[in-house]
Amino acid sequence: MIEWVKHMQNRQIDMLRTALPFASPSFRKPLQVYIQAQELSDYIRNGDESADVEACGIGSAGDVEGLMENIRQFCNAEEREMIDTVLNIVRAQKMYQCYRGYMASNSSNASGGKKGGAGMLDFLMSQLTPEQQNMFAQMSAAMSAE
Repeated sequence: MIEWVKHMQNRQIDMLRTALPFASPSFRKPLQVYIQAQELSDYIRNGDESADVEACGIGSAGDVEGLMENIRQFCNAEEREMIDTVLNIVRAQKMYQCYRGYMASNSSNASGGKKGGAGMLDFLMSQLTPEQQNMFAQMSAAMSAE
């Protein structure tokens, strides 16, 4: 019986959602609020169904870096500083994971590649953009000339 009532409520909400574009402008907003209130009510009643939450993508962290970069533009100076800290942590974690992957592939490939400091320098250089690599090369050349 409960499933039947639930099905009828969902059908009614679906019909209202379908009729929404055809409603008069003065009636559209109250109708939208009613539909959203019904959906919220359904979610609260059936909120223990974690499959619905997983389907929305809430179960995974997603692209934290992209999220922070997009949110940053709406923040004041203090909030931007906090977001920059989070971004630095996320980027450092990515770099560390890349480094671990590099070291694992380098150690399993014992005959190829440089070991020690030279291998580390090559790895770090590979993480830079071409512009940054060029600037680093120029600075290294200038420093070694002195």
